[in-house]
Amino acid sequence: MTVNWGTGIAAIYIGFAAATSGFVMFAMNRPVSLVSPDYYADSLREDQQLAAIRNTQTLDAPPAAQWSELDRIHISLPAAHAPVARGSITLYRASDVSADRTFGLTLDARGEQDVSVRGFARGLWLVKLRWSANGREYYFEQPLTFR
Repeated sequence: MTVNWGTGIAAIYIGFAAATSGFVMFAMNRPVSLVSPDYYADSLREDQQLAAIRNTQTLDAPPAAQWSELDRIHISLPAAHAPVARGSITLYRASDVSADRTFGLTLDARGEQDVSVRGFARGLWLVKLRWSANGREYYFEQPLTFR
């Protein structure tokens, strides 16, 4: 049996179509998760976010987030905000939206709080602090690597 050039082209075309169809089937079965379920509403709040970042940059004592070897994150805000600050701490994991966690902000008298991260996946996380004090909104974020 001899194969002419027409048969070869047809075989290549059929192989290409089968590979493309296979990849489409594979891609359709992959989980798709958005960074945020309400990403459109989040984008509309961008101006408020930028104002909160500017407010944070004007603070005399900048906020901080540090990972400790005891599987804890140490959060510190200006001590003047400690009695009146209300807000949240969000631990954001870009590689897995289901791993994100949010905690309430409960500062001690010095403006500090420890958050346990025992059992969290190792790697890069983004600590997002959002709080309000004295009628102003503040926002701070810092990347941390859990080891």
